[in-house]
Amino acid sequence: MGLTARSLLPVAAALGVVFLASWLVLLTKPAGAVMPTWWPAAGIAVGMASRLPRRRGWAFAAAVGVVVLVTELTMQQPLARSVAVAVGGVLETVVAAMILRSRKDRSPRLYTRVDLRRLVLAALLGATAFDVVLVTSELFVGDPAAALTHLASAGPRHAASILLIAPLFVRMPGDEKLELSPDTTFHVSITLGTAALVFLTHQHLPVSFLPIVPLVWGSFLVSARWLSLEILGVAMIASYGSLHNTGPFAFDLLGSALGSALLQFFEISTVAIVMMLALTVFRERESSAQLGDSELLYRRNFESSLAGALIVVREADCWRIRSHNHAADGLFPDLEAASGKLCTLLGRSAAEAITKIAEVQREGEVDVRVIDGRHFHVSVAPLDLGNHEECFSIQLLDITDSARARRLMQADLNRAHQVQRALSPGQLPLRRGWTHGASAVTATEIGGDFYDLQISGSRAVMMLGDVMGKGIGAGILAAMTRTALRAANEHARPAEVLADAARVVDDDLAGTKAFVTLAYASIDLLSGQVRFVDAGHGLSFVLRVDRRVERIAGTDFPIGFGVAWKELEATLSEGDALLMVSDGVLDAWGTTIEELIERISALAPDRWQGQATEFTARLCAGPNAAEPRIDDATALVLCRESESK
Repeated sequence: MGLTARSLLPVAAALGVVFLASWLVLLTKPAGAVMPTWWPAAGIAVGMASRLPRRRGWAFAAAVGVVVLVTELTMQQPLARSVAVAVGGVLETVVAAMILRSRKDRSPRLYTRVDLRRLVLAALLGATAFDVVLVTSELFVGDPAAALTHLASAGPRHAASILLIAPLFVRMPGDEKLELSPDTTFHVSITLGTAALVFLTHQHLPVSFLPIVPLVWGSFLVSARWLSLEILGVAMIASYGSLHNTGPFAFDLLGSALGSALLQFFEISTVAIVMMLALTVFRERESSAQLGDSELLYRRNFESSLAGALIVVREADCWRIRSHNHAADGLFPDLEAASGKLCTLLGRSAAEAITKIAEVQREGEVDVRVIDGRHFHVSVAPLDLGNHEECFSIQLLDITDSARARRLMQADLNRAHQVQRALSPGQLPLRRGWTHGASAVTATEIGGDFYDLQISGSRAVMMLGDVMGKGIGAGILAAMTRTALRAANEHARPAEVLADAARVVDDDLAGTKAFVTLAYASIDLLSGQVRFVDAGHGLSFVLRVDRRVERIAGTDFPIGFGVAWKELEATLSEGDALLMVSDGVLDAWGTTIEELIERISALAPDRWQGQATEFTARLCAGPNAAEPRIDDATALVLCRESESK
């Protein structure tokens, strides 16, 4: 963001105030004193620099140094000391402002005790930096006495100024509601009046800390901003009185060095104590307000919740119901007759399930069956009522209807599984010189995989298909397609069989927007000649005796899209096998055909006799048989036996 006249105006005003403050304190410096009693320019410079981004803070600090140097020379201060004061002011401003802005380089605030500690650290380190420069300068010019005086007074003087004035430039709690109310006006009057009574009278009484009393009172009454202004007002009155030889720190009574040191100690301790108390009170009020809002929100949610809500307290043998909402009355008409005990209301087993969550997990959910046979979903959460009782909130949602629906749905799924298994071939036919195997691993839902193997005379027919989708609908379509294929003329060519079956099922597939991928083969068991049709399936393979795996795949559409299919041919020699798998097998072993071919070659047995079923089972199981399946895995293999492989 570029510099504008509007953004430069506060900076210029701050530099003007630094000049006036420096000139005023030098003008009113006690006679014979080496340095003034306080230096408000330090607090103004640090406060303004902390409001600026770091890239501008450096330039502002340099401008402060120039202003201070001009002021010192105008008031005819020694050149070496003037330069040291200016350089120390620059370093002090940079160090303190960087600490206040923190690592994230953001505008400082004074909301928490951590923020107050940062302010105190900035004041102490910034003042120390100034002190080091000034003391080094005095030693360099050969004035160790002045160096010793500055060592004892310059640091506390600047630290007090930063702590008093810099907070006026930062954000504080209550700034959004800053107003001069009658209570605030009264409190400001009491505080400043007490300070005037203590510091502007000639009675040198040990009452210097009496003004802290109304300030402590104010930490509970007025905002932090007004409290900071009051502390500054008390400090100004104390400085004026001490300079004019009144009050407990009168310079003619204690001497300018000791009086100034005690005054600065009073100012630093007042800021630290009062602001710490004020910020603690603010945080407590904020926490109480948030707790009150949370409690009010909880009570509203508790009463308006559609779920039955109970607040229960642990007793020796059961849970005692302390309160409940209107929804709980609707769920349990006999709630009042339950003697206030959860085990009487829900039943012993449900209460024990809730107790287990409360004791082990402290918070959780469980489904329970209550004493009247209904099913509820129960949420348990601990409550802190501040009375050392073991208290929990329990919400109960009646899921009886949904549980009954789930049971009926599961029963339907079980029956569909049974139907699907019944439609699969049970005992596959046998043929001398040939062996076969088939395996299927079903997913958690009803799938659309189906397969069949028929042997009649010297001809065998094998098929494996997959209906798009899951659920009972896919299972019905699979059974229907398998039946249509079985009803076809077994002596017809494979392409004709698919065409006839497609005419039977096309309308049903179109109505459900589904399709069927299918591998269909007719094998001459005497010659090993294979006539094959691939209707968008693409997962059929010829396993050669030397462990080579050849994929048989066409480019035709699935049933439901296509109307004609091209026949492919292959020959099974002794020791060869024809394998068909579903896409669930592909998903189990990898995402590419190449990876699946590698696994098929590795798992193929040396001899097929007695090994075909085990081979298909291993293919369907995948590398991790315990892993839940999202799709059915089906494999069917027909092998031509040989003496050796």
